[in-house]
Amino acid sequence: MSEEFKSGSGSLTSDSLEADDVLAGAEPWDPVETKLVLWSLAIAAVVLVIGLFVVPSSVLH
Repeated sequence: MSEEFKSGSGSLTSDSLEADDVLAGAEPWDPVETKLVLWSLAIAAVVLVIGLFVVPSSVLH
């Protein structure tokens, strides 16, 4: 084990982690990934709206 881990200074507290440290090794976001996320959210919204019409109508009949 490393000395840092043994001494307890390697804890995951809010004051020990900075946003720059967390994002240091992140890959750049591709435009294709943005389109994939947006299309997924749009499809999920359409399915939710359809489900809100189908489920109550099937319960009432």
